[in-house]
Amino acid sequence: MYGLLSFQPTNEECNFERIEQARDKMYKRVATICPERAEIITESFKRTEGEPIVVRRAKAFADILDQMSIYIEPNMLIIGNQASSNFAAPIFPEYSIKWIIDELDDFDKRSGDSFQITEDAKSRLKKIAPYWEGKTHQEEVLENLAGINFLAEQQNVLHRGGISMSGDGHIIPNYDFVLEEGFKGMANIAQSHLDNDADLTQDQIDYYKAAIISMEAAMNFCNRFASLAQEEASQEKEDNRKAELTTMSEMFASLAKTAPKNFLEAVEMVYLTHLLMMIESNGHSFSFGRFDQYVYPYYEKDIREKNISQEKALEILSHFYIMTNSINKVRPWGHTQYSGGYPLYSNLMLGGMKPDGTDGTNDLSYLGLEAMALTGLPEPNLSVRFFEKTKHEFMKDAAKLIRKGFGMPSIFCDEVCIPAMMTLGLSEEVAREYASMGCVETAIPGRWGHRATGMTYVNFGKIMELVMHNGYDPESDLQLVKLNGKEGPEITYESYDEVYAAWEKLLEYYSKLAIDCDLVCDRSLKYHDADAFASSMVNDCLAKGKTLKNGGSEYDFVSSSNIGPSVVGDSLAAIKKLVFDEKKLTLKELQAALDNNFEGLEGAQIRKLCKNAPKFGNDDDYVDEIVANVYESYLKLLPEFKTDREGKGPIGCTYTMSTSNITSYVPNGFDVGATPDGRLATMPLNEGCSPCLSADKNGPTSVINSVSKLPNKKMAGGQLLNMRFSPDSLEGEDNLEKFTTFMEAGRYKNIFHNQFNIMDSKTLRDAKENPEDYPDLMVRVAGYCALFSTLMPEAQDAIIARTELAL
Repeated sequence: MYGLLSFQPTNEECNFERIEQARDKMYKRVATICPERAEIITESFKRTEGEPIVVRRAKAFADILDQMSIYIEPNMLIIGNQASSNFAAPIFPEYSIKWIIDELDDFDKRSGDSFQITEDAKSRLKKIAPYWEGKTHQEEVLENLAGINFLAEQQNVLHRGGISMSGDGHIIPNYDFVLEEGFKGMANIAQSHLDNDADLTQDQIDYYKAAIISMEAAMNFCNRFASLAQEEASQEKEDNRKAELTTMSEMFASLAKTAPKNFLEAVEMVYLTHLLMMIESNGHSFSFGRFDQYVYPYYEKDIREKNISQEKALEILSHFYIMTNSINKVRPWGHTQYSGGYPLYSNLMLGGMKPDGTDGTNDLSYLGLEAMALTGLPEPNLSVRFFEKTKHEFMKDAAKLIRKGFGMPSIFCDEVCIPAMMTLGLSEEVAREYASMGCVETAIPGRWGHRATGMTYVNFGKIMELVMHNGYDPESDLQLVKLNGKEGPEITYESYDEVYAAWEKLLEYYSKLAIDCDLVCDRSLKYHDADAFASSMVNDCLAKGKTLKNGGSEYDFVSSSNIGPSVVGDSLAAIKKLVFDEKKLTLKELQAALDNNFEGLEGAQIRKLCKNAPKFGNDDDYVDEIVANVYESYLKLLPEFKTDREGKGPIGCTYTMSTSNITSYVPNGFDVGATPDGRLATMPLNEGCSPCLSADKNGPTSVINSVSKLPNKKMAGGQLLNMRFSPDSLEGEDNLEKFTTFMEAGRYKNIFHNQFNIMDSKTLRDAKENPEDYPDLMVRVAGYCALFSTLMPEAQDAIIARTELAL
């Protein structure tokens, strides 16, 4: 059970049996719907109508924390609940409520991410719904979105995603600051601005008042847990647990008044801050940043003063990891398909370069890996940074953890990621502090505004389909772009250059529409997501007296969510090779075959040609250069794209590029007909920058060589590569060493990020057919992990279809 990596226990202070029991309980967790928060905020908003929204939200936050059910998870050292029971999802009616009422009777019938809901909960939610009519974020977005955007959505090129109906999330708090100040310290800072700053605007005054209300609410929440722990301690018969509950009571009483003083309090403070942000707003991707850096001083002090052992620290970390899996979020079914597996994307990063260029790997980095080896749950979304000075031993421990087969950690190469961040104008010292946020998005902890990926998904595969129809979708009334003076289905390109020009023209058109959609969502969220608590955790908000959405952060950069660049590149390569270079097909013949999904004998023959055309992932310059061009075609558009915060305070306020698109490559594929690469209609697009499903035939080195040719050092929003290896390829010491070296070689090959499933197809197919036999089978889905049994069948099939590689 323990000592799975390099860590070897020297005493019995870590209760490994308790960790195993808590972990197994989480494997069997059942998602439910909790109406408590929805009821409390409804009554609170009724009382505060007419007051500034940031104050109203702060008062509602305080009401929720004061009135919601709280409980202490049995036998846990880290505690705090988001809703009335473990893995229950609260409802956030201020963002959207109509879809919830519409789907009440379907939550428990979903093919993935299902939720149990009682008739009482349904009744309670129906009762509060009328109050929110005309008041929600979703309604404001729909009211202000241009008609052309709705048409582009009907065309299935754009998808607004959950951000048009939920809170934003997507931040890494400045945990150094949080741990140094505590809730009381942050309240004092806000009060100092109110007392001493001259010429404050009313908006600033409102923000500072809201920050104080929010921090006092957090302190009161701590006091509630202090009292509950004391009460349970007085009733506990078992001595060890009685002592733990007493310590817990003292800890929460302390956190209500002061900053953390030791390792346990620091870890609890980190978890509690994360939890409170999730209660304040139903965004996701609230991430932990470089956990081993900011918590290490508390660990080192306790170890040095012999207040704690490594074993006890490991137990505390394991309990922290486990508790992050008690939190949940419910999404509409339409959006759930884009992010299956109940993900929260709470990324936690270990290792990597410090701002001064030295290695930041420390004892806590190793314990962080060991805690994941013990827990093996989807959250936190564990990542590792590495560079030239990273010890081989640490990377080998990461490989040992990967070998366990549950998809963690993903790895990030500093020599690629840091230069990518510097393309945004960051100094090298600042760029060295990057961390992963959410899936594989990259940001500077405590200094970035909300999100590193944009709100609107752009379906590259659908654009490719439109290219094959001169920019016209015959199933839609939408005629957006005229090419060569013609409209309609007849294809007229006379050269590959004309085809590529059509791609660029359509990409620019739809990218602008996506940015317009992002701006509408952002402007609505300035009101509906006025998050005084979360904003106060990020640099400059308290100094400026602004929330993040109003421009409070130090930096503001956003990347778009682009799905299917490899499909587009492979398709363009097929067109170039088969139509213009070798003249084996005409464009009209290819178009007809695509429109008929390659049916019939002639269609099958054409598909065979398309399937045999060069494919990305095989170290073939012919196609690899075309895929790289697809990336560059978007990158060159970036200078004209700005966020809503431009000119309002933050540095940047521009867009960058990311291939972090979660499971959206599956439902986006539903909307795309057959493509020139030989892909059949409705099948998945490619994930991230990975090759198309089953397209890579020449082994993992060829995949790496293909990806190395992409503009990875420009991908400041994050670049996602997913690979699947057979378990046999990592068995034994020699194979483990080979795999570790393979990972480390990424820094020589321009690889931004890599993540791995170590799972054979037979096991995955059996798990799909017999889910009850695999309750703990966790897989790397996209930039996150999930229990395989929770995924919808189409997502399971996409994972099974990934090429099974071997070194």
